[in-house]
Amino acid sequence: MLTLTETAKKQISSALAQQEDKTELRVEATTNGTSEFSYGMKLIGPQDRTPEDVIVEGEEFQIVIDPKSAEYLKGVTIDYEDKIVKSGFKFLNPNKPEIPKLGDGPRTDLTGPVAEKVQRLLDTELNPAVAAHGGKIQLVGIRDNKVYLSFGGGCHGCGMVDVTLKQGVEQRLRELIPEIEEVVDTTDHSTGENPFYT
Repeated sequence: MLTLTETAKKQISSALAQQEDKTELRVEATTNGTSEFSYGMKLIGPQDRTPEDVIVEGEEFQIVIDPKSAEYLKGVTIDYEDKIVKSGFKFLNPNKPEIPKLGDGPRTDLTGPVAEKVQRLLDTELNPAVAAHGGKIQLVGIRDNKVYLSFGGGCHGCGMVDVTLKQGVEQRLRELIPEIEEVVDTTDHSTGENPFYT
């Protein structure tokens, strides 16, 4: 399921040798609204496992992975690079996050307070959609059923952002979260440089 290069193993074994209470490596992979996964690694002790964790037996140490990360990490190779410009662990992953298309049918996972629902929709659908154009949307706040958003990246200073907001983002937010009455763009687009994507 998961392979470590000899260089990566040496780095982790060296780190474990310096911490008596840590004997295992936890590896995590999460989606972040882009076309790549975000990765995390930390040294843990046996007491930090959960019953659901997947265990990968290694010669020097065990690797502990939560079930969701295990899906994302199938076939992954972890390497370690030691270069003057950049050094660190590198994940070679044949898998890619599934990026939903904007307005791709009904959602059943939007529960809880309005702010949580908006943030979840941003993380799982709206940001992946605008990420393809180098953009990013952030939730600034919610007041009186008005959602205040900030547009960054390729959306900052983009002449098409009003169309994106009104025809895409606001329509989808109001469709799935009916209590929202208005969506407001708080970004000062006059300060944005020309976006790389139009």
